[in-house]
Amino acid sequence: MGDELDQVLAIHPVGADLPAGIERSRRLGAVRRELAARGRPDSTGEPALFQLLAQFICGYCDVDLRDATGLGHGTLIARHGGLKTRKRWLSRLRAGELAGIAVTEPHGGSRPAETRTRAVVGEDGTWLVSGCKTWISRLTEAAVFVVFFRAPDGQLAAAAVDATQPGLHRRPIPPTGLAGWTWGVLELDAVRVRQEDVLHGNGMALLREHFAGYRPLVTATALGGAGAVFDAVVERLSARQASGELSRLRDSALISLGSAHVQLVTSLLGTVMAAGFAEAGHVEAELWGAATKAHGIDTANSVAGELALLLGASGFRADCQTSKTRRDLSGLLFADGIHDSLYRTAGKHHAAGESPVVPTPRARLEPVAMTA
Repeated sequence: MGDELDQVLAIHPVGADLPAGIERSRRLGAVRRELAARGRPDSTGEPALFQLLAQFICGYCDVDLRDATGLGHGTLIARHGGLKTRKRWLSRLRAGELAGIAVTEPHGGSRPAETRTRAVVGEDGTWLVSGCKTWISRLTEAAVFVVFFRAPDGQLAAAAVDATQPGLHRRPIPPTGLAGWTWGVLELDAVRVRQEDVLHGNGMALLREHFAGYRPLVTATALGGAGAVFDAVVERLSARQASGELSRLRDSALISLGSAHVQLVTSLLGTVMAAGFAEAGHVEAELWGAATKAHGIDTANSVAGELALLLGASGFRADCQTSKTRRDLSGLLFADGIHDSLYRTAGKHHAAGESPVVPTPRARLEPVAMTA
């Protein structure tokens, strides 16, 4: 898959010299569609580890490629949509279109328990959903939004909303990082939702299950970006030493490299475990997804920041891939759950007197299935 991605990026380059905007968004979409033609956006039938490491590869090339493969938030539709909804959207998502998710609101951050977006019953029996969602990624690129709102009975619900529906209004806000897709405010004004559009299950349960699996993918993408910074620094230092520009590498630089490598590898291993828990529907899946995401994003940011100093001034040019990666990684401190709130989830679990489950290691000779 890495070779295929390199081939596609040679046709549709998205390097740091390509600024955020319509053209960058267009190329990212072209990359996703081209990989779709090669069967890459949907990893159905593959183990969770496949998509996780695919995200690592994409992040290594550019964190903006986090949606290059997989169904992303469309997984909610695949798992919980009715027959008509799945038939309507899955073929389009597998062909390369994007799904966005609308949870966060201005007054309550990403706390779904405080959702004010609400549906009322229309004259024809359909629901009319009104409210305001903020900090929405894929704002203008998504073909469908999975919107969370209060159903007429007050329960939290989710529905697949066509992005072309009347009543949807967008207000883009330029971010400092993660600017490959547009980002901003999505307002809903009596947006029509049919019963067949509503996902099956309690909205809170759907959200918790989804992010238990989604957060490890985000973390792997970030660690891939930090891994690319690591390799860029090693290559730069090795070239300077080979040319005689540096007579030897200082001990401080060697310590930084050794420490960074161990931090990235151990964070990735924890993320692998979180993905396995989510795939198995383990009771600890949400806890592991939240904690390893917070730790992994912190690790990626600290490693990239420390190693960038070893590049010298060249590492702080606006068109330097390392600089772009650092901007993107800083955005992931806020996206899909602010890291402090995710740490709080883990801390609350411990404070309640519960001990998190640590997986039992596999026996050395036990076979490992390579396909689902």
